Amino acid sequence: MPEHLDNHDILDENTQKDSIAKFLLTHKQIVAMILREYFPEFKGWPLDFIKDKCLDGLEDTDYLIGDRTHGSAGTDMDVCIHARLPKDLDSQIGIIINIEIQKKFNPGYDIIKRGIYYACSLITMEKETVFAGSDYNGLKKVYSVWICLDAPLKTANQVIRYGMAELCQTDETQGVHKAGAAYDLLEIMMICLNDGCQKSGGPVIDMLRTLFSLALSKERKRKILEEEFSITFKQEEQEMLTVADYIEYVAEKCEERGIKLGEERAEKRAEDKIKNVVANMLRQGMSEKEIQILLGVSTDEVRKLIHDVQTNAQS
Repeated sequence: MPEHLDNHDILDENTQKDSIAKFLLTHKQIVAMILREYFPEFKGWPLDFIKDKCLDGLEDTDYLIGDRTHGSAGTDMDVCIHARLPKDLDSQIGIIINIEIQKKFNPGYDIIKRGIYYACSLITMEKETVFAGSDYNGLKKVYSVWICLDAPLKTANQVIRYGMAELCQTDETQGVHKAGAAYDLLEIMMICLNDGCQKSGGPVIDMLRTLFSLALSKERKRKILEEEFSITFKQEEQEMLTVADYIEYVAEKCEERGIKLGEERAEKRAEDKIKNVVANMLRQGMSEKEIQILLGVSTDEVRKLIHDVQTNAQS
């Protein structure tokens, strides 16, 4: 099972981000689709090859691939993946990919700047882990990928990229004088989603919109992801589609602090939904500790949920 998450309140944004990113965005088939579509290093390579050869160092058990990573300055990242390059499978690390879920497109600061900070943090972490001493030729390229769930319509269902380029003002007629590989080591990628915009952004955008849609039930999501995108889920992974919906729903309610969270019908729907999730987990044979880790709640909270579910089942 994945390492124990901090006992944040289930309404906490970190719980939402951990659950969605760790249990959904680290699915090998999903990662392989993103890599082939948006990463030039993987363009044209078969999805199964990327999944089995380039991501084979990732642990493929339970719900979790990748790990929670703290950068050099204590940066708490959602997902950090080390992938092999198709043309260099002998190297354990070809590129380093940070994937972040961003619920607010305008959180009060520029996401691009935060992405640059995260990418620089990854670069810094490479010293004495990816390369030693002054062997800076060993630096690997890093990507910081931001999946924005509420992008404005003008950028909806598009990918915006920011990278490094040479500016050679004294030699404009001759073009660049340094090969791109020497400095092309950092890129920020914003995948801009908007559930209300029906414009297709291509297969990966459409897949991610399905994955994070609040309008689709767990069953409908699974059906679309399997039939249209060939993404399959284990039985226990299917439950995380519901968990992600629940956390997203409650997070929305938390943001509406000017509106009473005590609207009885809304609270009852949320409570019933999480209890259904817990009931399904119990039917799968999960222990109290496993359920607590997956939901990111305290011991008292998970015990109360299990007690309520079992009491209802007996009545």
